[in-house]
Amino acid sequence: MPSVRYTRIEITPDAYRSLEAEAILQGKTLKKLASELILRGVSKKALDFVQEPIEPAESSTPGLELDEEMIKVVKKIGATGMHISSQNLDKLRRVLLDEGYQGAMLHVAQHTASAERDELHRVLAIFRRYRLSPEAAADLIKSLNDIESGKWE
Repeated sequence: MPSVRYTRIEITPDAYRSLEAEAILQGKTLKKLASELILRGVSKKALDFVQEPIEPAESSTPGLELDEEMIKVVKKIGATGMHISSQNLDKLRRVLLDEGYQGAMLHVAQHTASAERDELHRVLAIFRRYRLSPEAAADLIKSLNDIESGKWE
């Protein structure tokens, strides 16, 4: 079975040489050793985030009727003054609906620039924290630029 491929990362030459030396000493591949070291180095919160199965909210929100939880989410996102391209938001909505939160997070990491990536990761994390269903989150993403501009009513 083919393995899943992820975005490549760059590390410093010193880090690479050290990783290579350690892999030789431990008799492991670079991939295996790097993965082990990264998993040992990330926070419990990050591990919980990628390992926790998402339990969507019991009901999807038809249209954009806001319940109390969604109002809390909108307030938590806040007016940041950030504007994200409508093309990126439309694609993110489709990925979120098709692949769920983890697929959406991966898509954002692979396909957006740093400022948009950081903001979209923050917004997706808020959606997850409040246990919004992917459908409800996708509805809010439609209005994300209005929310972040402070024009949300």
